[in-house]
Amino acid sequence: MDDKLKIGIVGATGLVGQTAIEVLNERSPENCEFSAYATERIKGRMIAINESVIHVETYPSKPPDLDYALFCAPNEVAKTLVPEWRNAGIRIIDNSSVFRLDAAVPLVVPEVNSSDISDASGLIANPNCSTIQLAVVLEPLHKAFGIKRVSVATYQSVSGAGAEAVEQWENEIAGETVSKSPFPRPIHANVIPQIGEFNESGFTSEEAKLMKELKKILHLDNIPISATAVRVPVRTGHSEAVEVSLNGKPDLKEVSRCFTNKEGLVVSAPGEYHTPLEIAGSNEVFISRIREHPDEKGTFLFWVVADNLRKGAATNAVQIMEKWIVSGE
Repeated sequence: MDDKLKIGIVGATGLVGQTAIEVLNERSPENCEFSAYATERIKGRMIAINESVIHVETYPSKPPDLDYALFCAPNEVAKTLVPEWRNAGIRIIDNSSVFRLDAAVPLVVPEVNSSDISDASGLIANPNCSTIQLAVVLEPLHKAFGIKRVSVATYQSVSGAGAEAVEQWENEIAGETVSKSPFPRPIHANVIPQIGEFNESGFTSEEAKLMKELKKILHLDNIPISATAVRVPVRTGHSEAVEVSLNGKPDLKEVSRCFTNKEGLVVSAPGEYHTPLEIAGSNEVFISRIREHPDEKGTFLFWVVADNLRKGAATNAVQIMEKWIVSGE
């Protein structure tokens, strides 16, 4: 009897899909059989995964025989396929933004709210990349003291906008003319304070995602959260400048102690810090420059960096699947 877990990677040829395969190869899950899916124009590509070589297939007309599926596909694909595959009994971790704010769908960062996996009914949403790394840092502070307010400015790499965005950035560096860009302004040697479309309040869709998703993950509906999201000319790695006000007005030593031995979090020594270039390819979240506000007791500032394709997407999704498998839910 074949008792192998059957796992599919949907959108296997995109940046996140390729990274998910890298992560799976590194973690070498046992007793698993893999399938890979992509659009018609990519079919036939070969992928090495977990000591096997498999063909990339086109999206099937009906749900395949799978136990789990990692969806790394665009929103339009997820909207169609996720409900169909879920109804067929496949457990799905979806990286799109389609289901993240659905009250019936858990939004999970394993180091933060893995207990929410028990509430899953065939579908778990993978949060936005910038949300994931911030949630890992805020959770121990919330647990120890309670959070009064959060303000964050993100500095997000071009790979967060997909393979076409990386190609656009490289073309600009090379001085090549491109007819259509995924960015509203040139990105080479520039920073763009717009990720997504503006809403009626002047916030972008990326900023709205971060603010709403954090509240759902941390189960904090009433705390004020504000965000400014900026695209920067960096290939991989999102950075965040964070300011958080805490209850009880703890001192710097008490706050720093919260981050010690926190799963998935690397703390820099005083005077040291990490940059996107240095942490690319890592699965952890990195925090540095922890300091107290000079004029507000109980308010602290810090710098947070993570690989957006790994912890910000693929690694987090694989971690969710691993915990889901272990839980037996």
